[in-house]
Amino acid sequence: MKSSQIQIIQECVQQSKISVKDLLSRQVISRCTLKNDVEEINTVLQAKLKLDERKIYVSDQDRNICYKYLKKHNIKILPYYDAENRQQLLFLHMALSELDLNLQELADQLLVSKNTALTDVKRLREALTTQGILINYSRKIGYTIEGPEFSIRNEIVNSLRGLLRKSFSRYLLLETGYTSNSEIVLLKNRLLKIQSQVKMTFTEESLEELPILLSTLIKRAQQQRIKWHFPFEKYDIVNTSEYPTYRNVFRGMPNLNENDKLYMILQILSSTFLQINDELYGSGEVESAINEFVYFLENGCLMHFKDPATLKEKLALHLKPAIFRSLLSVNIRNPLTRVIMEEYSALYMKISEGISMIEKKISCHFSNEEKAFIAMIVISSMKEIVQDQSFKPFTALVLCRSGMSISKLLQENLKELFPNIAFAGTYAVDEISHAEVLPDFIFTTIPIDTEITTFVIPSVLDKQAKQKIQQQVEIAINQDIKKKTKELYGLLDDLFPDGNKANAVKRIEQFYQKDTGNTDEECNPFELKIEQFSMIEADSWQEVFQFAFGKLLERGSVNQRYVGRTLQLFEEDYPFMMIAKDCFLPHAKPENDVFKPDYQLVLVKNKVKFAGERELKMMIALAPSKQNEHVEWLLKINDALLQEKNIRQIEEISTIEAFYDLLKSSFELINE
Repeated sequence: MKSSQIQIIQECVQQSKISVKDLLSRQVISRCTLKNDVEEINTVLQAKLKLDERKIYVSDQDRNICYKYLKKHNIKILPYYDAENRQQLLFLHMALSELDLNLQELADQLLVSKNTALTDVKRLREALTTQGILINYSRKIGYTIEGPEFSIRNEIVNSLRGLLRKSFSRYLLLETGYTSNSEIVLLKNRLLKIQSQVKMTFTEESLEELPILLSTLIKRAQQQRIKWHFPFEKYDIVNTSEYPTYRNVFRGMPNLNENDKLYMILQILSSTFLQINDELYGSGEVESAINEFVYFLENGCLMHFKDPATLKEKLALHLKPAIFRSLLSVNIRNPLTRVIMEEYSALYMKISEGISMIEKKISCHFSNEEKAFIAMIVISSMKEIVQDQSFKPFTALVLCRSGMSISKLLQENLKELFPNIAFAGTYAVDEISHAEVLPDFIFTTIPIDTEITTFVIPSVLDKQAKQKIQQQVEIAINQDIKKKTKELYGLLDDLFPDGNKANAVKRIEQFYQKDTGNTDEECNPFELKIEQFSMIEADSWQEVFQFAFGKLLERGSVNQRYVGRTLQLFEEDYPFMMIAKDCFLPHAKPENDVFKPDYQLVLVKNKVKFAGERELKMMIALAPSKQNEHVEWLLKINDALLQEKNIRQIEEISTIEAFYDLLKSSFELINE
């Protein structure tokens, strides 16, 4: 094959989506040549690479085909390693290699010069000092490491997890010789087998990652053959009835002592699961912490959850293994940590405040990756949409390899975008065949080979990604006569027997309004609107309260029962409803008495005294949303009202317009 085709094959091993623009700039070839190269690769390798204007999409099967081709022809799977991967590989070489490692050998293995290899060694030595691990050098045997075995094995796990963030990592680790494909397959089959015995179900990601971790740890244990121990006294795992079943995973593997096996079993228990057995986790303390956490979210943050019990189950499913990860000092891989922290910054900060309560309760410390996963569970439960019973002409599945938390959040975002699609659930790739429906669409974060209309999307949808996928779905429907027919026929089918022409005409009008974009855009009930700002003089806080909630009653947003319940709660708990200096937020849960989300901001010209020394300068009457649309808005309000300059300006404001402009400009700064 030509050099340009070899480079494409190497790129296919490294990633699932290759940027055409980047590839063309690196190879200095035309789009026509690239198209011909991809076609040639597909023909020779019997692969199914997909090329469009922007990307080359690579399935797991195609990646494996590309790797086998490179292996057969003795070609490196990639021409260079980045600095982070070099450091991870460097540590693995020192911890696992049976060779004497001098600088030249390390340079050859890392695909760099001796000078770069020496710099990498110095950086790694500095990074390991905090863990008590030392890098030694002698002319006779080269570079070696020494230190507490517990710390060394933790670092092996963390280095492997770091490498496993890359799509080519499995092939890279096979190249090192520290693990073998046969051992990975054997361990995976044993893990699959014990699931029913211990009543625990691994995620697809865990089943891909765990065998590699265990295989590498087995190699370290068999090389060292030393007595060692590690601090783990919180949970009595060894005396549980399931322990022998887990221990059986390592049967027939020589030179493993009991501590070796216990450590690896704890790695299994710290994985992510779809279902867990509580006996191994000691659930009382965790469940108590979860109850306090959810109470904080509901009452301290005004978050509304359709199903709090299910939320608690999901939190337990994540937190119980997370405790072991914390105690073992190993990191979980969360590819969306930064995205969650940035896209949902205000929510993330508030949720993190609640997570600190959990940490204190169960004596653990969670990494940002763990916190982001917990935030994703909370946010997806906040956003959870009950699919209405109106006709939905299309069905869809969501595929995501990144774990349940990510796929659930993704599905909820898609439900918001496509109210005319019934989402039948989230699946791993190998679970599609077990789906109970044949979908019209598949939304997936990884390329797959299927005849079903498929959209490859990012795991978290920002504004641009949402607009793009909406356009793609609309085009897919409009360009497919069968889908257009299905949509229209479904809308009219139940009307034909009755001969209800008026309703039929109405539905057709609605259909074509949607098609031509004439439907009214849904507006955000928590946008800042000047008509929802007021300024009054009052003699008592009750007068302010009645004025503020009177506006909500006038707009039909709430009924009198909600106002009465809120008044009672405010009288009892007003100190907990103060969100800024002299600013109060009376509220109650929406239940059945809030007809639509709403608010009214009332600034009192003269401060009103109540309950002794307390003063009231501002009141926000709130009709909360069952879909939690108010939460981020309130966090922004809170942020704006806590700024010193705003506090001073509010004291001097004399018009509604100035009040509105102040908050509007503060919101704009927060959004930047």
